[in-house]
Amino acid sequence: MITKENLIGAYFIDNDRKNIEVLTTSEDKKQIIPTILPFDENNSTFKELTSVITVDDLHENTYQKKKDEQKAFEEMTMRIAKKNGLVFDEMKLDTKFYPSLVKAIFEDKENEDHLFALKLALFELPAVRDSKVEQKKKELRQSTNKIDVIKIASDIISPPVDTTILK
Repeated sequence: MITKENLIGAYFIDNDRKNIEVLTTSEDKKQIIPTILPFDENNSTFKELTSVITVDDLHENTYQKKKDEQKAFEEMTMRIAKKNGLVFDEMKLDTKFYPSLVKAIFEDKENEDHLFALKLALFELPAVRDSKVEQKKKELRQSTNKIDVIKIASDIISPPVDTTILK
């Protein structure tokens, strides 16, 4: 028997919306009882259900459940990806990131995709993008390996001190 007191939730379980899962509690409230029933207005259990909630509620519950499942899936996927080092959180770089960075720059110096991505990232920095040192920016664009790109970007951001002036 489905009542307001024992109904936990109800939602469609298939895309055609022909079957409904109904979750109720046992009389002692210690167990959850799942029941699958057809979307059939002549079915006695369906009539019990619709005496407690409307068909519109079923549709809304289904939408919300799918939305919650999608969110939970995305969060779990990101946790696994971060744990395995497949993605990183810019706000929370950890020590595992730096060995990968060093390897990418110094051992795989001429990877075209990495080189292009590095240049783009550097030109997004205000100190590089807004620099008036056009010659250095041109050198940065024309660089053919990551080490040179890093050197030139460093020169743009922190120009080397002319020691001849200090003497």
